Amino acid sequence: MKRLVAALCAVSAMAAVAALDRPPSGAQAVFRSATDLVVLDVVVRDRRGQIVRDLKSSEIEIQEDGSRQHITQFRFFEGGVLVNSEPPTSSDPSRSVVTPDGTTVKTLHHPNLVTMVFDQLGPQARTLARTAALDFVRLQDRPDVLVSVFQIDQTLRLTQQFTTDRQRLQAAITQVTGEANTQYLSGTDELKRAVEAADAARQALDAASAVAVNAAEGAPTVAGLAQQAAMADFVVNALRMTQTLQREQQGISSLHALLSLAKKQQILSGRKTILFFSEGLQAPPSLEHVLKSAISEANRANVSIYAVDARGLLTGSDMHEARDMLQDAVQTSQRQNMSRGNRPVTREEVMVSDTAESAIRLNTQATLAELAESTGGTLIGNSNDLRKGITRAIGDLSGYYEAAYTPTNQTFDGRFRRITIKVARPGATVQARSGYFALPPGEAAVDFPYELDLVMALRADTPPHDLPLHARTFRFGPEGDRQRFTLVAELPLDSVRTTTAARGQQQLHFSFLALVRDGSGGVAEKFSEDTPVLVAPDRVAALRQGSAVFIRSFTLAPGDYTMQAAAMDQQSRQRGVAQGPIAAARASGLAISTPAFIKRTESISPGALPSSDPFRVGETRMVPYVTVPEVRSGDLPLFLMVYPASTEAPPANVLLEFSRQGKVTGRSTPALSAPDQGQISFIAPIPVSRFPPGDYELRVAVQQGSQTAEESVKFTVLPPATGPPR
Repeated sequence: MKRLVAALCAVSAMAAVAALDRPPSGAQAVFRSATDLVVLDVVVRDRRGQIVRDLKSSEIEIQEDGSRQHITQFRFFEGGVLVNSEPPTSSDPSRSVVTPDGTTVKTLHHPNLVTMVFDQLGPQARTLARTAALDFVRLQDRPDVLVSVFQIDQTLRLTQQFTTDRQRLQAAITQVTGEANTQYLSGTDELKRAVEAADAARQALDAASAVAVNAAEGAPTVAGLAQQAAMADFVVNALRMTQTLQREQQGISSLHALLSLAKKQQILSGRKTILFFSEGLQAPPSLEHVLKSAISEANRANVSIYAVDARGLLTGSDMHEARDMLQDAVQTSQRQNMSRGNRPVTREEVMVSDTAESAIRLNTQATLAELAESTGGTLIGNSNDLRKGITRAIGDLSGYYEAAYTPTNQTFDGRFRRITIKVARPGATVQARSGYFALPPGEAAVDFPYELDLVMALRADTPPHDLPLHARTFRFGPEGDRQRFTLVAELPLDSVRTTTAARGQQQLHFSFLALVRDGSGGVAEKFSEDTPVLVAPDRVAALRQGSAVFIRSFTLAPGDYTMQAAAMDQQSRQRGVAQGPIAAARASGLAISTPAFIKRTESISPGALPSSDPFRVGETRMVPYVTVPEVRSGDLPLFLMVYPASTEAPPANVLLEFSRQGKVTGRSTPALSAPDQGQISFIAPIPVSRFPPGDYELRVAVQQGSQTAEESVKFTVLPPATGPPR
């Protein structure tokens, strides 16, 4: 899934604040230089809820995966000022620093950096979030607290950089909570009614079928009821797909934004807090790894997330929707058992396992609580007056300990390391992070744990080819001063291991990673996707006859690049890599895209985001051959984009020239359509049935006036099949 590009705006804001992190002369270095040194913010309260300020390092024990760690630094900060330290360090004198917005602040060796993030909110939630955020700004009016304001609306937008100017913050909060964000509604009631209607239609059909088994006169009635049942199933499937896509889209936007904000704060020192205003966080099974990675990145960057449930006081349990969805899955399973193969299996029956698993993750407030509590924060919610929770969050900013240790386990294997903290003081409670993923220090190409093995495969002296991965980059036209490309990677599913999962379902689990590196080896573009698949046992054979296709479109500035792709079977741990050169050129006159033979077309799921990928036309995506096509009969569609030099120049024309063993065997001059927005889409079916078996090369030449652009592409015609069909 493509990461939120707009999050880059956070980098400039945070880099500007980095000036606040340089310690004065004589102070010890801030422990942020290496990610193999774990730094924890720890809030300790007594039984009355008051901050404990006199804790010694001998009274605290830190364990990582059950193994005790040696604490190398233990410090207490209050109001952004270092109060005491073990081992001792020089005190931090008061000094003046100018923040990014021009505000002069004092005593900022260890500032409190608060990032307010407003998720996609409905009208009532925006009102509660505005009140809570303004309360925070008013109650924590201290010179050591700098606040920034971001908004999520499919992308991440910066509204206010870090500042101590309360008037600017109030204006930014009022702005983002006054806008009508897109709120993803669950539509549970509509789906429930549709399921009930579909059940009633099936029952009527089953009853009519039983009566009309030996009565021909009952056939019209049965046919009509079958049509009604099919239409009812269509409504259910459409609503369920829409609901699933909406949950995933909201989760993608929110989780990737939080992950980006946490990751980019690793360079900053101080107490770092994200105040996340949301109506509940959607994390279906397909986004579980993103949720865990967001928690890990927050913990590695020493960022605590305080989740504010802006729905206020909930009148019903948030688990009602989950129970309804789980009950729906149970009923579907029962229908499967009752049908005994007498009726075609519906899409909802195929998805029964996914439905049941998603129901577990449908408690959106519980997901918010997991995100907060796992990063050393708290959940603020279940009230129309959030002042008490906001006051608690402010208290956590006032006094806290910073504990640092070097993990005894120095193997960076991408696994999750769980952290537990014990305090040897009766009645004391600890608020701290839950753990992190052990990723290599300084490995910028790894954002998610599953990517680590893929990056290592790309870096291997002898790249692994256990999996038959094929990848190719297709060049398209200019876009401003850049050029568009589309990467297509294909992995045959018969090479991926299948295992038995819960309830007898069969599971496949594979991952993709693609890097585009510039001439200096830097990462210009990165794409990755982790795909767990659950299917019914009787569908495994058909599934394994196909391929998993990974398609990403991007633009590059002029220059030479290298494409690297890797795939991994997460169950067998087998990997495969592929790579190739990319040349991005400046636009100059007539140009054509890389000719592509189309293997098949796919329907785009309803609700999918718009795309600039030229292989996507409306609600259909063309999937090209990545390797040389081998066909026996029928038509082989050729797809090409033509970019004329000018609409005023003579019209362009195209020549298709076929050759075999170096000899021209045929030519064709099909017509080109008129340019549409400066480009021409060209699709021509190649009738391979007319070609004798053999290897062919197709030269595509486009001419416009005195300018010519040409490309070549190969294909193979196989002999007719003999013997019985397989």
